[in-house]
Amino acid sequence: MARGIAKIGIVLGCVGLAAPLGASVKPMTDSLAPPPAQVAGDMPVEVTAHPDPLALLRDDDPARAANKQLVFDMWRSIVNAGHVELADEMLQEGYIQHSPILPTGREAFKRIFSVVKRRDIPALVSPPAVAMLAEGDLVVMALREELPEPAGGGHYTTTHFNMFRIENGRLAEHWHSIQDEPGPGVLAPSEGGPQRVVGASGPAQLALLQAADAGLAANKRLVFDAWRQVMEAGRAELAESYFQAGYIEHDPNLRTGLAALKHHVAAKGAAPVGNFIRAPIVALLAQGDLVALVAGREHPYPGRAGETYTTTGFDLFRIENAKIAEHWDGESKPGTPAIDYGN
Repeated sequence: MARGIAKIGIVLGCVGLAAPLGASVKPMTDSLAPPPAQVAGDMPVEVTAHPDPLALLRDDDPARAANKQLVFDMWRSIVNAGHVELADEMLQEGYIQHSPILPTGREAFKRIFSVVKRRDIPALVSPPAVAMLAEGDLVVMALREELPEPAGGGHYTTTHFNMFRIENGRLAEHWHSIQDEPGPGVLAPSEGGPQRVVGASGPAQLALLQAADAGLAANKRLVFDAWRQVMEAGRAELAESYFQAGYIEHDPNLRTGLAALKHHVAAKGAAPVGNFIRAPIVALLAQGDLVALVAGREHPYPGRAGETYTTTGFDLFRIENAKIAEHWDGESKPGTPAIDYGN
């Protein structure tokens, strides 16, 4: 369990000074995403933290603003600072956990985070925030994560994602981008273990493309079509219809730029274009210039023939001039050694 907790990034030290929950925020910039790091040829671009993370909490809709604040405050007070007594007011008793390595329920959540050394509540979350977006009762928070290079000698960056569903002012459900397989001590879903990730498949996915704002609906449709036509069907010749010429890639395993994207897609080989995304879609959120595609993944269960477990995949896109300009996901390099941050 200690390794799983470390991988979630909960014992990373304090950031900033103590601040009361519900800290004031500054106006947002035009983009919800941070300015990208310098592009070096076609190499993947380093993930950068947002220069004004408190501005990410500002929202014209009071309900969305409250939901973002709740996620932000829970993370910095409990995950970063070990104030587990706040869980009773921040989480529903029946809190649903979709992590492949963590048990479900509020009491289980409190037991897990009770190992975090109690400290003053920092002003900001750690790891540092990259972006936050909210739609309806869902909030996606993206964090900058540093991981050791598989061959040693330095670190590389990727993005750690968490999504929460809020119900009656409390966190009710959680998904994250950790892909670890469940260990031998992880309980089955029926026994209080991680709950399976489910989502919309086939025509049911079309309902997720809706948005009150026509521009946000168009952004969702752009990502939906680009994913199924270019990324899934390997139709490299269609990439220019969906991606900017200066496309920025933050996946540490991929190269940046439109030419590199087309090469990567073409290497898969062309396949028929499906009407829907193959994986079950858990959520498709759009706010500002960002779209988050959250989908379920199914894997063979180690040591249990015929059984499977599930994880959640996250892809975040920045839209510019009706095309995809930037992409983040939660992938790590193969062979990345496990991290133990300690207590």
